[in-house]
Amino acid sequence: MSRTTVTAPRHALFQRPRLLAAAAMALLTAGCGTLPVAGPMAPSLTREAREDAPPFLLVPVNRMTLTALAHVPADNFTPLAAPSPPAVDTIHVGDTVSVTLWEFGSGLLGPVPYTPNIQQAAPGLVGAQSATVPNQTVDQAGDIIVPFAGDIHVVGRTTRMVQAAIIAALRGKANQTQALVQIVHSSDNAVTVTGDVNHPGRISLMRNGTRLLDAIAEAGGTVGKARDMLVQLMRGGVVRNIRLSDVMGDPDQNIFLRANDMVSLDHEPQTLVILGAANHNTEVLFGKSRVTLAEAIGNGGGLADNQADPYGVYVLRYEKQALARTLSTAPLPDYLLAGDTVPVIYQLNFKTGDGLLLADSFAMRDRDLVFIATSPAVQVGKVARLLNVAASIFKNSANVNIGN
Repeated sequence: MSRTTVTAPRHALFQRPRLLAAAAMALLTAGCGTLPVAGPMAPSLTREAREDAPPFLLVPVNRMTLTALAHVPADNFTPLAAPSPPAVDTIHVGDTVSVTLWEFGSGLLGPVPYTPNIQQAAPGLVGAQSATVPNQTVDQAGDIIVPFAGDIHVVGRTTRMVQAAIIAALRGKANQTQALVQIVHSSDNAVTVTGDVNHPGRISLMRNGTRLLDAIAEAGGTVGKARDMLVQLMRGGVVRNIRLSDVMGDPDQNIFLRANDMVSLDHEPQTLVILGAANHNTEVLFGKSRVTLAEAIGNGGGLADNQADPYGVYVLRYEKQALARTLSTAPLPDYLLAGDTVPVIYQLNFKTGDGLLLADSFAMRDRDLVFIATSPAVQVGKVARLLNVAASIFKNSANVNIGN
């Protein structure tokens, strides 16, 4: 009776931990792929890219990739560039004009000042004198006022036509009158500069043409640094965007403006996001006009030494179809070409020196996403720690049973 009582508990004592251990091993093995992780790992991204219908184009970065990226034309104002527009002489309501009159000898404009040197050199010679009418705005009737000439109709006329009209109106009132009419500011031949500038408003174009940077300077300059300013130019139905720093760095982008162009400047600093096995998951502001991948990861604190997979450093962005076709070694599926852009994931290997050099040449773009995959060894370590915890629990459970 005593032997039977002892044998039954000892059988249960050894069988229970074995069953628990086997069950735990099965659960841990099955759940290894579901353990917490900071995003997809490199092998899973590779498998996803090789599916029959991959949702993105995976591109390993090499020298050829950098060459293809370097030759991608950036958004610019080149399609809107044109030679300096012809001077606009036709006067409109709201224009500001100036009038200067000359008269030979004393008369309407008063006596000619006495100049001894001229009188001694040529006795009896009487010179010419001039007077400038204050700048005035063309009224709604299309007229300006010229002293002694009265109302002069100017709308729809060129400056030369107005000069002739003034001379005709002063005939018989002045001696050999000459007139010069100039458009100081034109309400029709103007552009609008708005947004993050110090003095937004309507700016008249110069007779010999006004370039983009001249108009921005006329508006008082920007409220932020050039690298953080986005310039939008709207002309008719065409809209183009470019960084102000790119305009300043490329004379071809400092184009002549046309009447009724609209220039808008917005303070939009360039940013990128770093996620995954980095020391700091963060949004990084561009500290300069051009930032490389190596600099971006450095600003994020670098790869986490005990977590990161150096084979799995990725840059995610959308590329134009033409570039995506160049980067792909096979024809792209139709569903990836449904829109204007194609989702592309660039992969770099930080395990080699060449990979680091490539990262130092890989230029980042606004709103790029940098993702650093977690090493598979980290997942194995998680499983090992869970097994150690389970083994400790089983051991403690066995000790308690033996004590009973």
